[in-house]
Amino acid sequence: MNGAIAYSPKKDDLYYPCKNAQFFPTGAPTSDAALCVELARLAYCRSETTFAFDQTRIKNELGKIGLTAAGFFESQQIKQDGGTHCFVAVSNDQKLAVVAFRGTDKDDPTDMGDDINGLKVPWEGGGQVHRGFAGALAEVRPALEKTLQSIPGRLLFTGHSLGAALATLLAGIKVPDALYTFGSPLVGNSDFVATLSKVKNFRYVDCCDIVTRIPPKGLGYAHLGKPYYIAKDRSVTFDPGDSFIRNDRMEAFLEYPLEYHAWKKENVGVRELADHTPVNYVTAVTAATPPA
Repeated sequence: MNGAIAYSPKKDDLYYPCKNAQFFPTGAPTSDAALCVELARLAYCRSETTFAFDQTRIKNELGKIGLTAAGFFESQQIKQDGGTHCFVAVSNDQKLAVVAFRGTDKDDPTDMGDDINGLKVPWEGGGQVHRGFAGALAEVRPALEKTLQSIPGRLLFTGHSLGAALATLLAGIKVPDALYTFGSPLVGNSDFVATLSKVKNFRYVDCCDIVTRIPPKGLGYAHLGKPYYIAKDRSVTFDPGDSFIRNDRMEAFLEYPLEYHAWKKENVGVRELADHTPVNYVTAVTAATPPA
């Protein structure tokens, strides 16, 4: 492991990404990738009593780096049932806008339902996609699309986990200047992926992250593009190859229990889940050389 790049095995950081988060500790991110990975984590900030966004905190954090919230988009029944959540952040000079989707909330049963509803359904742009993901996007799509019609400047889509899947689907409706996803599950079949050929895509995979391997390819799913792979030493490499990834994952899996005290109750028990933790994407992507 690269000791200069922090890594968290903590359950709180996996299940409650904003609980202990310090956003933008060194100021404004210096790359689109670093900005998007932090906004994907910021999208997890919610009220303590409901699943609604903590809009005050998000606005305050965005203000630190010269961004404002152009809109919050949430399912109608958030107080009782959870649902889909995303926000749009726009730079003060109006030259950049980012749509950031929240990923799976541990306490939200509707998110879990969306995740496991893996039957494929036809997609309007072509191919087939995960039914749960398509339904989740539909909950916020009309209002979000209306807002995006008036957004100037460059447009980026991002998200972590379920949020990454929704950002990918949105790219199939409106092509952004770039799509940045972190810990994304597989979203659709190869025909769907082919419809996104014009999308500039940066898909980050953290080592053993199990979410990036579901639903299985054996069920007819395919990933969009080659991965930017975060190795066990926290370095980031574009598509290092299946053999490298397989060996690196095995070494990471074997070293995790002792290296990170997996038996402690406050820590995640297995590397496959710990590597899905949003802050572990944040630290590795922020430290990496920006992708071309």
